[in-house]
Amino acid sequence: MQTISENTQAVLLLCGVFSGAAEEEAPLTPSEFHRLAVWLNKSSSTPADLLHTLDGARIAEDIAEHQLSPERIERLLARGMTVAVAAERWLQMGLWILSACDEAFPARLTDKLRDKIMPLLYGVGDARRLNQGGLAVVGSRKADENALEFARKTGELCARSGISVVSGGARGVDLAAMQGALDAGGHACGVLASDLARQAVAPEVREMLHSGNLTLASPFSPEAPFHAGNAMARNKYIYALADRALVVSSEAETGGTWGGAVENLKQQWTPLWVRRDENAPSGNERLIRKGGRALESSQLSADANFDSLFPVDDGPKELTLFDE
Repeated sequence: MQTISENTQAVLLLCGVFSGAAEEEAPLTPSEFHRLAVWLNKSSSTPADLLHTLDGARIAEDIAEHQLSPERIERLLARGMTVAVAAERWLQMGLWILSACDEAFPARLTDKLRDKIMPLLYGVGDARRLNQGGLAVVGSRKADENALEFARKTGELCARSGISVVSGGARGVDLAAMQGALDAGGHACGVLASDLARQAVAPEVREMLHSGNLTLASPFSPEAPFHAGNAMARNKYIYALADRALVVSSEAETGGTWGGAVENLKQQWTPLWVRRDENAPSGNERLIRKGGRALESSQLSADANFDSLFPVDDGPKELTLFDE
């Protein structure tokens, strides 16, 4: 069973959300933890130092300057039993837990998202795959069969090319792309918005996890239920973990796929391609007009070359956020 670093234990105490626990104090938000991390860095300290070595008087004096209550920090650090019970349960399921302070935490997330990252990452499978890049494949949960077939073929192309598929694990395009890659002997990384603990023990998932072909991760508690806000917040993780991204199907001006793609175009986390054909929804063409690169469906043939379809040596297109 995996062990948790002392830094991660401290971050769990400060930021962890635990199902069924009566919380007397709200955990730190990502922005609050970032302020705390800035203070710790200036003090040449780590979150683990909060557990036993830092002087309480100095904490009270200095931390208030970063708009954090010393009393709140103290109460959160006292949640030891709650954290121990939850962490043991998750570890027994085979999950791993990383904090942004761990060397194993994906550098792609810290490099691209910086202070926008959530301080904890939970997962199952080979965590090293999260730092190996890949193609982010995203799209609507309600995509039609044309889009689903395109997603499956994209997953197969990635498998043939030794490229991982990075997606959100949701029904529709996400699962079609991931399944296409896995069925072809490739690899997939799913960034989940909810129910990591439940999905990690599903029989069909365990087989892929044991083979080393699948990694699942989430910045939210392993027992978190679905929440639309979490689904939107994890989109940036999908883009940040990939070298390239492809939108298969998106409605215009609405939905998580649209919101995530527009945010990626604005932040330029990774170059974005968009499927173009007569069956694609209107949002696809709108995303192309906003700066996405068109990928004609006819280009995705059985002998297609991945690097020819997704060249990245010409730099990102200039963003033009306009509507028509």
